[in-house]
Amino acid sequence: MPFIRVSYMEQQYDADQLARISETIMEALVRHFHVPADDWFQVFHAHKREEFYYSGTYLDVRRSDGLLFIQVTCKSGRSADRKKRLYETLARTLSERLPMRQEDVFVVLVDTEFEDWSFGSGIAQMLERTGREGRPAEQRSLASGAREAYGDIAPAFVRYSEEVLFGDAWRREELSLRDRSLITVAALVAGGMTEQLPYHLRLAMENGLAPEELTEAVTHLAFYAGWPRAAAALTAAKEVLGKQALPG
Repeated sequence: MPFIRVSYMEQQYDADQLARISETIMEALVRHFHVPADDWFQVFHAHKREEFYYSGTYLDVRRSDGLLFIQVTCKSGRSADRKKRLYETLARTLSERLPMRQEDVFVVLVDTEFEDWSFGSGIAQMLERTGREGRPAEQRSLASGAREAYGDIAPAFVRYSEEVLFGDAWRREELSLRDRSLITVAALVAGGMTEQLPYHLRLAMENGLAPEELTEAVTHLAFYAGWPRAAAALTAAKEVLGKQALPG
């Protein structure tokens, strides 16, 4: 993830320009959505004039025949601000690198979940990565860790961890995984519980939160949960937040 479709009117852009468009889109996704640099899947479609329709004035945007339709299909969970920064970067950078206008950069995002992807071989690779029940692999490893650590003395605790916490609570639709991760990280920071914080920070990035958003959350919490707890959280999180590991 993500998967990119770019549609344009034929003869508006040559091969070199299309390559620059492709590179610019990928750079923006790496910068703002923190996708892996080799997660590069794009297709370009040239259309004849009689196949390419658009409004030249909708929402007071003056479009021309140089219009690019850029559809980005990706994992859900990015914030509205992050999406807006992606739009701004694409429009500005494309207009700088090509003879085109910012008004002609039309972007639409399509949010999906892990089960909506197969990268080949008839396998839902992202689901395998996150587990058969749709739980992130780290959630499953934490649950199995609980079984190893407490299974002999607290089997009910392990069962609740596996079946209720990670099997039900984290999957309820009323809150997104991104929101649940942010809430969990905030609770751990406020409670001074740094032992599980690195794991939940990695999970938060898996669920769509960027490292700078997480550090901003900890900074904000310093004024409410206390400066020492925020400092301890940042110390525990320093290595994790230096790595950007969001898939798709």
